[in-house]
Amino acid sequence: MPRALTLALAVLVLVGVSEAQSSDRIEIFGGYSYVNNDFSLTSRNGMQGWNALATVNSPYHLGLTADLSGLYPGAKVYTFLFGPQVSFRLKRVTPFVHALFGNTLVHYNGYLTSDSSFSYAAGGGVDFDITRRLALRGQADLLHTNFQTFDSQGGSVPPNVARICIGIVFRFWERN
Repeated sequence: MPRALTLALAVLVLVGVSEAQSSDRIEIFGGYSYVNNDFSLTSRNGMQGWNALATVNSPYHLGLTADLSGLYPGAKVYTFLFGPQVSFRLKRVTPFVHALFGNTLVHYNGYLTSDSSFSYAAGGGVDFDITRRLALRGQADLLHTNFQTFDSQGGSVPPNVARICIGIVFRFWERN
């Protein structure tokens, strides 16, 4: 029993020390999203919309991210993704990578049907600090779904697309 108590006390002390070193506990991102089936991004057959993320950071550069997005015109595409994110905070720049998993829901225009599919996004980006609580973010992902959707010209978009997002990051609960 004394070993278990000592181990529990050591874990509590380490968590407390590491929590004190976590500089930005919660991050909220909101911005513009562009998806294109041409990875060179030279084709104009993409979809545009919004992207919102919430990340709860823990010590040791690891966080848990929830990613929601909506893409238009043509089919209305909504993604709901969750997963780990690894960030490396430098002076005014924070690069990150993430692997997100979840679901994509599509409502087809002109049809009374919708469809959903397992999806994932793998990628990353970089935050450029404007102030202690505000940053500008650029992000790029490979977004994969298990079905084909329709773009505004009626053509099909392959299940693997490039997703580019830009926007603003708000940080809460800073401890310095």
